[in-house]
Amino acid sequence: MSVVSKVYEPESDDLRQLYERLEKNPLGIINLFRVVAHNPTILRGWLRMATPLLAGGIDLDPRLREIAILRVAQNCGSEYEFGHHIPIARAVGLTDAEIAGLQDFEDTDLFSELERAVIHYTDASSRLDTDAADRARELKRWLSDRELLELSFCIGHWNMVARILVPLEVEVDDSLVADLPDGWREWL
Repeated sequence: MSVVSKVYEPESDDLRQLYERLEKNPLGIINLFRVVAHNPTILRGWLRMATPLLAGGIDLDPRLREIAILRVAQNCGSEYEFGHHIPIARAVGLTDAEIAGLQDFEDTDLFSELERAVIHYTDASSRLDTDAADRARELKRWLSDRELLELSFCIGHWNMVARILVPLEVEVDDSLVADLPDGWREWL
């Protein structure tokens, strides 16, 4: 059970209107939204920032974005983030074997040189390693400045989200778990 309760019944008109909009979304009102709803201003602002990252506001290849997000989830131990991004990763072309293979990406031939560089950069950036800038420079072989900025923003954003999900123990939505592959938690 989440450390912070989930808001099921909005008490303000602002949150009620936001919930009405979110109910039209294919995801509906997921547990993360219900937890952040304790502060509707933060929820609304965060959704404004997050939406372009997933809904066509960036040039970065969605496959690279999802590789980075899944890797962030692995690095942070964020079951929620990992589980919620498996369907998104599948939708942009990652296979279950690739998603599972992220854990030991160095020992598999499932990923291209660019994808491996993205994983290395995600790890370095997430840890704020001293070699993160060198990893970023390496990515400029393939990515434009805009794409590198977008990748960096995605890594930072989903690290922030994990830092809400993990300590507050936000549970993966039951409606999602049924559609995830058997053993998916072992990929984390």
